[in-house]
Amino acid sequence: MHGNSPLNRKLILLVAIVTLLGVWLVDDPHPSFQSASIPQPITPFSAELDAEYGQAPTNTIRGSRSGTLVTLAPGQNLTTLLGKQGISQRQVALLAMAAESVIDLGRLQVGINIAVAQPAPGQHRVRLAREYGELVQATYVEGQWHVELLHVPTEQLAEEHDLVIHNSLYQDAEQNGIPNAVINSSVMALSHFVDFQRQVQPGDLMEVRFERTEVVSFKPLFSHLQNPLLLTYLRFTNAGEDYRLIRYKGSFYFPDGRLAQSFLLKTPLNGARLSSYYGNRHHPVLGYDRMHKGIDFSAPIGTPIMAAGRGVVKRANRYGSFGNAVVIDHGDGYETLYAHLNGFAEGLKPGDHVQQGDVIGYLGRTGLSAGRHLHYEVHRHGRAINPLDIKAPAQARLQGSALEGFKQQLAQLKSSDSQLASLAP
Repeated sequence: MHGNSPLNRKLILLVAIVTLLGVWLVDDPHPSFQSASIPQPITPFSAELDAEYGQAPTNTIRGSRSGTLVTLAPGQNLTTLLGKQGISQRQVALLAMAAESVIDLGRLQVGINIAVAQPAPGQHRVRLAREYGELVQATYVEGQWHVELLHVPTEQLAEEHDLVIHNSLYQDAEQNGIPNAVINSSVMALSHFVDFQRQVQPGDLMEVRFERTEVVSFKPLFSHLQNPLLLTYLRFTNAGEDYRLIRYKGSFYFPDGRLAQSFLLKTPLNGARLSSYYGNRHHPVLGYDRMHKGIDFSAPIGTPIMAAGRGVVKRANRYGSFGNAVVIDHGDGYETLYAHLNGFAEGLKPGDHVQQGDVIGYLGRTGLSAGRHLHYEVHRHGRAINPLDIKAPAQARLQGSALEGFKQQLAQLKSSDSQLASLAP
């Protein structure tokens, strides 16, 4: 091949780029992997591959042809890392080209484990995780890389935790070994009924059951990724109320089959303090008493604001003394207002349909505001009402075969834990 051919020039350029990728490869603690269409289908591992290396606890992978487990360290780039395993700069450049539709090798996370092997003389094999349960396998044979995206077998492991709140929900949950992702899911599910900014008190009880997804093989390659977690049951006792919610086909239900979802969330943001109530008050900027038609939440600037319910965006722009504001029409005469925002969710505009919990903007202090906060109003047929006094309308209830399926799931839940035997069907 002629030394100055376009292909050679392209390869030389790619080698230079990959060699200089050190900062790109290691500086981002939360990288995003690019995914594109995959020319070959995603296939499960064969029993042979599964047995070859799944439980290896050390840096040596089982089997003479399996190779070595290497880890991307701070300040290191992929070219250097793979070069120590006998893979040249040119081969790394070709690998980046071959894998670009599957994974962006320019944004690998520090700490990622990569399995490198030589199945035969002159061949190389590289394996690394893309997402939890998905493994990229690249094999270099006769001057070309062949890239596959493979599914690794997984299993679901159930965990149960309970806690009594003494300090704060998140602090006590962490001390009891409950992952933050599970608590966030619990708060989101219970926000339909509980105002977590003012109602949670010492002595409240929470119980959670969740499933943790674990790979059954190739575990070292997934050690840098968070195991997927799924909340399946929670109980929360607060102010004399005892809430028990069971997940069924993606939604939470009460034990009698009623959908555990209110019309509007009581709290359209997390981690905030209720700083001003509904009713007459002395206005901190205007200096005189007037009706405060909503409630205010104090939180850091930039805190995400969620749609309190499903609806259509009526406005998302500058709105007089409200500053940057969003208004959502929820139907049946209900509208919600979110004021003094620092900014809007990307691309949000009038006419957009939003779901309960969607981020619509970010807390700020625009407009006539004495400090950073969210001003939140609820209107019914044009009249402001106290958001904290809204009672959820009658809930949808499972019927027919769906209800029978739910009862079977509930029976399995009760049989697996005697503490849940009191759950009514």
